[in-house]
Amino acid sequence: MRKTEYLSFKTAMEILGLRSYITLQAYIKAGLPVIEVAGSKRIKRTDLDKFMAANYVRSGKDD
Repeated sequence: MRKTEYLSFKTAMEILGLRSYITLQAYIKAGLPVIEVAGSKRIKRTDLDKFMAANYVRSGKDD
């Protein structure tokens, strides 16, 4: 099976483990890039990975 670079919102939500479309919309408002062509919206897999890495927060006793 070939991995696609451009993800539907549903697939992006599955990858992120999200159950709520509202949460995905919050990620988009926070800066997750969306590609829109002829009314079709997609999220580039590398953009998704970069967004998540950029929002990484360390937590622990030393923080």
